[in-house]
Amino acid sequence: MKPRAVLAAFALVAASQAQAYDEARARQDWVLNCMGCHTADGSGIPGKVPALRESLGHFVSLPDGRRFVMSVPGASNSALSDAELANVLNWLLATMNEHSRPTSFKPYTAEEIAAHRRPALTDVARTRMKLVKELQENGVNAVPEHY
Repeated sequence: MKPRAVLAAFALVAASQAQAYDEARARQDWVLNCMGCHTADGSGIPGKVPALRESLGHFVSLPDGRRFVMSVPGASNSALSDAELANVLNWLLATMNEHSRPTSFKPYTAEEIAAHRRPALTDVARTRMKLVKELQENGVNAVPEHY
């Protein structure tokens, strides 16, 4: 095998290992557990359900935002296992948040979800508002204060 072919094969293996989610399973879990409220394309319902498309990535750029994402009641109290929730979040961040996801993003793990998803947040609106203000202070104005 030529050196260039070896490098290409190595890059392909590395890229497949870097994908931190099972797409088919994540899509199925999204449809069964999340899509009903957040809509098929993740745009949410203005005034009622927050959009996840191109906003979730902004939240995970903040340490408190990363935890927020896994402890909102819909995620925290979902029937998804810790591994399934990590899979869905990683899939959402890869497929619906390509532009807002930080380049330093580390995929969620089942262990991280287990350690932080509960208890569910009790004052989601106030916590979200605090995070949105922090994002605005960092120059991110793409996430609305209210959903």
